[in-house]
Parts: sequence; structure tokens; C-alpha cells
Amino acid sequence: MTLRDQFCGRQSRRRALRNLSVLAGAGLALGGGYGIARHVAASVAGAQAPAVPIDHILLVCQENRSFDTYFGYYPHAGSFGVPRGYTQPDGHGGSVSPHHFFLPFSGDPSHSWQSVHSEWNRGRMDGFYTSDGKTALGYYDSSDLAYYFALADHFTLCGRYFGSVLGPTVPNRLVLWSGTSGGVTTDTLNEGALDYPTIADLLDAHGISWKCYNLGLGNGTFDDLEHFNPLVFFKRWAKDPRLKPDEDDYYADLKAGKLPQVSFLITESLISEHPPADIQMGQHKMGQVINALIASSAWQRSVLFLTYDEGGGFFDHVAPPQLDAYGLGMRVPTLVISPYARRGYLSGQLYEHASILKFIERRFGLPTLASVNHRFDHSTPGANNDAANGQPTGPAFAPRDRYAALGDFYEAFDFSQNPNYYPPLPVL
Repeated sequence: MTLRDQFCGRQSRRRALRNLSVLAGAGLALGGGYGIARHVAASVAGAQAPAVPIDHILLVCQENRSFDTYFGYYPHAGSFGVPRGYTQPDGHGGSVSPHHFFLPFSGDPSHSWQSVHSEWNRGRMDGFYTSDGKTALGYYDSSDLAYYFALADHFTLCGRYFGSVLGPTVPNRLVLWSGTSGGVTTDTLNEGALDYPTIADLLDAHGISWKCYNLGLGNGTFDDLEHFNPLVFFKRWAKDPRLKPDEDDYYADLKAGKLPQVSFLITESLISEHPPADIQMGQHKMGQVINALIASSAWQRSVLFLTYDEGGGFFDHVAPPQLDAYGLGMRVPTLVISPYARRGYLSGQLYEHASILKFIERRFGLPTLASVNHRFDHSTPGANNDAANGQPTGPAFAPRDRYAALGDFYEAFDFSQNPNYYPPLPVL
């Protein structure tokens, strides 16, 4: 069965599968005061892109996995994989080696600002076991991640993509949508609490269509509880109807040829891969979503970025470069999926969450977030900010897209490649 056949045949089963997901969920206890004027573009427009055949950019951000936990033992990881004989200190003069997770779910290591900084240990990367115990040293391999490894075989895997903040989910997702967390380092944030520019502001100001699709259960109702869609934290966007479309809308838009120029695919707890969720459920859902894109008429003009917000407390052996007081954070798995992505390519370019924003800005000729948001150039609010150390203000966190060393993903593409590329991925 081809991916195209799978996509067409699946539509009649979608409601039944959703009902099965509800039953599965029952068994798990898982836990506008500014504007961006159009005239700004004339004076601060980002680098104009050459004509490229990418009209649709899709972004999926999954939860809490480090590169080494997922791809450290990928056969083609090369120098980016876990070194031979790698161990961590046990805190008693001995050492502990990574171990294979025999089940597709695990415990949930602490990944607060404090815990992640202990693991990082000023770049020594030797605090994973002493901070978070044996669970932090678990990894998966091809027997667990066959679909993800197949994506790496056929598209581009990033070996130096780091989370943005040495801390938990919310600050990292804020950077992925806005280029800065504004000093936030905790997951304690209320709906509509923030009021500074995001990528959605740039897209709206320049007439670029966008939409959020909520995969799995619900239609964004729980975004403020799960904090997987950071736009709910921004006053301007918290109630925007474009945050509400669901998975059926995604498939319908694919079939109708109505995919927006930028799509944010938001998962919920059961399929987010956040421990203790079953990673197979998340991988299966990503397979459905990606295979459907490949089978659609939009495929030849699309790229999908699959990344993870932060390392989740799991081990990684590569010390993240420190650009400012907030990070970079731990290295996370990231795949570039497109008929134009370099095939079977392992990229050594430095990336972080702002790199995806840089790609969007460059592709559509937008001003950069760094050029329109100077609010945090010199300091950040002290609230929800561990870096402030209890003071009213904390260190600066200027938008990261001003850093030339951070790639914008253009090197991960070969636009001369034949777009009629339908790789032999597993059919889920």
C-alpha cells in the first residue's frame, strides 16, 4: 500500500481511531498593547530569499527528549552519537553507563531550571545520574524508533540542534514562537499574560496565512493546561480562532489543497512523547501526519520541521554553547522533512529554536523578530525568572535570530532535487 492509498483510505476510519484514543487515555494518568506596522518591513526586512519551491512550512514540536536518548545510537549518527565507553559519575566514585529502555514508556526526570543546570554542570555534562538517577540515562534504538530512524535515513537529521533554554517546556516553546522567552524560565504562566511580538504577529502583518492544528484529542481546549501551544500565553492570540482547528481539519485541508503557508501542529499529552506517555503513540501519530503530507498535493512545495522543546532531563553528551544567561539548552532531536531536504544527510550546522523562525523570516522576506522586539535587549522581568535570582529584573534575553552563527536551515536543502520523491517509509 502506498502513502497516497493509505491517506485516502484512512479518512473513513478517523472517527473510530479517535474513539480508541479516548479509551486509551482513560487508562493513563498524565498528568494586545502593541502592533507591528506593515511599513516596518521596508526598513528592517530580513534577507530576501531566492525563488525556492517551498510554499508551506509545517512545524511539529514534541516533548522532552534529548538527541542522545533518541538518536545517540542511530547507526548513522557518526560523531554526533554517543561515544564508545560513555559513562556518567554515580556520585560515589564510580560510573554508570546508559541503558536501553525495554518499554516504550519511562519515568519523568526532573527538568526544571535548577535540575537541568545541575545536569549541565557548567558545561561538564556530568550531572545526569547524580541529578536525576537511572532514568536519565535511558535510550531508545531502531527497535523502538523505526519510523523516526527511517525519516533520518531519507531526509535531514540535525546533529547540533539545541533547545533554547536550560530549563523546562514553556520557556523553550516561547522561544520557538517568539525568539525569546522574555526571561520566563518556569512553566508557571497564565493565559494572556504576555504582550510582545511572536512569529504570528509577523505573519499577520505581512499577509502570510497560518493556522494551528490540534492533533489527537480535543481542539485546543487544554492548551492552557498542557502549555503545548505557547500562543495562548500571549494577550493578542489567546482567543484567536486559528488556534482551534483539529486533526480532521488538517487532513481536510490537505485533501482540499487549502494548507496555509505556515502550520503549527500541536499535540496533546497522549501523543506528545512526554514521559510517562508511550513514545510509540507519538511516533505513530507523527507517521500518520507526515505520511499524509507526503501523499498530498502539497508535498512538492512543503517542508515539515519535527523537533522537541527540550531534553526533558535525559542525558546528552554535547555541551550546548552559551549565548546568554538563558542558554542554549540541551541538544534535541530535529528532522527536516521535504522533497528538497538533503537525503540521508546528517547536518553539523548549529541550530536552535530561533533557527526555524529564521527560515520562516527568510523564506517570506519578513522583518526579523530581533529587529522589531528590543524589549529584552538589556533586561527581563523578574517574575517566573530563575535567572533573576529574586530581583525585580533579570538578565537580557534579546531575540536570538540576530546571531549569525545560528543557521536558518537553508544549508539543509538542495532545491535542485526532484520533488517527485516518495521515500519508502513504514506504513503505519
